[in-house]
Amino acid sequence: WYQRRVRGKALRDPYEHIAAWRRVHEALVTATKFIFITGWSVFTEITLVRGDDVEDTRTLGEILKDKAAEGVSVNIMIWDEYDDLIPSLVGTHDTATAEYFEDSDVIVKRCKRGATKEGVAGDSFARLCYTHHQKSIIVDAPAVSEDDERLRIIAFVGGLDLTNGRYDTPEHPIFSTLLDKHVSDFYQNCAAVRPECGPREPWHDIHCLVEGVVAHDVLRNFQERWSKEDDGGLDLPSFDDEEFNLEGDVYEGDDSWNVQFLRSITNHSCNFTLLDRMHKLKCERKEKIEDSIHTGYIHQVRRSQNFLYIENQYFLGSAHVWEDDSKPMKAVNLVAIELVKNIVEAIREGAHHSIYVIIPMYPEGDPGSMAVQEILHWQTCTMRMMYKLIAQEIEEAGLEDTHPTDFLSFYCIATRVNEIPEDLAEPETDIEILLREKARFPIYVHSKMMICDDEYIIVGSANINQRSMSGRRDTEMAVGCYQPNFLWTEEEGLPKGDVGAFRKSLWLEHLGEWCEEYENPGSIECMRKVNEVARANWEKYVADEMDEPMVGHLVSYPITVEQDGTVGPLEGFENFPDTEAAVLGGKSAMLVEKLTT
Repeated sequence: WYQRRVRGKALRDPYEHIAAWRRVHEALVTATKFIFITGWSVFTEITLVRGDDVEDTRTLGEILKDKAAEGVSVNIMIWDEYDDLIPSLVGTHDTATAEYFEDSDVIVKRCKRGATKEGVAGDSFARLCYTHHQKSIIVDAPAVSEDDERLRIIAFVGGLDLTNGRYDTPEHPIFSTLLDKHVSDFYQNCAAVRPECGPREPWHDIHCLVEGVVAHDVLRNFQERWSKEDDGGLDLPSFDDEEFNLEGDVYEGDDSWNVQFLRSITNHSCNFTLLDRMHKLKCERKEKIEDSIHTGYIHQVRRSQNFLYIENQYFLGSAHVWEDDSKPMKAVNLVAIELVKNIVEAIREGAHHSIYVIIPMYPEGDPGSMAVQEILHWQTCTMRMMYKLIAQEIEEAGLEDTHPTDFLSFYCIATRVNEIPEDLAEPETDIEILLREKARFPIYVHSKMMICDDEYIIVGSANINQRSMSGRRDTEMAVGCYQPNFLWTEEEGLPKGDVGAFRKSLWLEHLGEWCEEYENPGSIECMRKVNEVARANWEKYVADEMDEPMVGHLVSYPITVEQDGTVGPLEGFENFPDTEAAVLGGKSAMLVEKLTT
């Protein structure tokens, strides 16, 4: 439970993590003028709301067709995966989605990732290696002010694609919903099992809803990208201030927000139009580049005084500081080294700074594949660099009773169950038999979020890797948000606003129960308590038999960190549980580094 505020009115309600799907559904069905969607993937066959009490059982595709038939302008931009000559590698459904809407009033634009170099070779390389990764929904919404009856503009931004496998609940079931909520939406991209047998791949993600001026920025991003794809006859509807509130309905209550729109994008993917954003651009090889997501991350890491809490699908970078001889200088984003710098400065000042990082147990796909193993290798290189520098600073400061993991710790989330429905199909293959016997599976972390000192949060589509942070590779978007009346101060400590409330709700889900130490995440006591719970959960997760349930889902990432910062695999777990895939990964001699960084 936590105290949340809606336009100044305090409401004592339970925080509902599943609300994202209901809010998206509500926004789509109540739109009267326009629905604009950008996605890495959009799948027409999913249902947004599920359960026995749900009245609207239409699929996403049916909802969008119906809205277009009502006269709503429905425009969709999806990434045009490079499947002209080879089968789809990542299953974005782009061809099927475009074909589904062919005979309807819905307009779909399959967007190729623009070239980063001149000529056919540059275009082909960009299309094969890079993606349009932005995820947004922009719609009109009813007025909420009695003094202004004009329609509002609202937008959803974050990590959720409107595609298969994303629907989940805080319990993250792997077997129990296969015959109801996931019967038509079975998704498993890490193990070859049948839908009627399971387990499914559980999914953890974070999305946000914005309105006001920042929603207009999200809309302008759509317009700038759409105009780049314009081949005639694709004009978007116009917006006038008599029908729409284009000033943004600025709210000035005590709980108001300041929100900034951030992007990774180049002029090959959009037409930059706003003069007041031109100062964010840089120019390389005749490309105009916006990398404000990377800038935003670095700025907030440097500002942080107490703790940082990160959830991300990937974690790699700062390769120019790696010790490994195989370091790719193509992964030079500064997030990892700036995190270390924050810790080092705190130690030198006699203070403590905690950094918590939740990542997937392994990237999506076959964990033993070349691509996944190479990503894990770069991740290991990043971890080794960070822990080595922290350990050196601990030694120089003479902190005999502290360990590198007292300042920086990595985690993943996973689930294990003790009840499996009797009417599921019997397992047949070796992997089905093994996973049915163990009744466990990692929860896939797809969030792209950072919380700083319980006062500032970044949520978006960008991963912590070079693909997302560069600006020249994948197109991304994010929002940075804070409440001006709820800021960290040395006198008052952590603020008690909605950012902190959201962080606590996430921790309650991950850690299973609340402890007093979690109120002060910047303390060494809190870091050690979280590590204690995560280690205990790991032991329960990997045990031959589950004698007692896990407390929440948080488990330690399966590595050892020595006092001198040396990183290795846990004894007995050189490979991830239930796989033959190395935890530390391995470099491929065949893959292009830009693909895996």
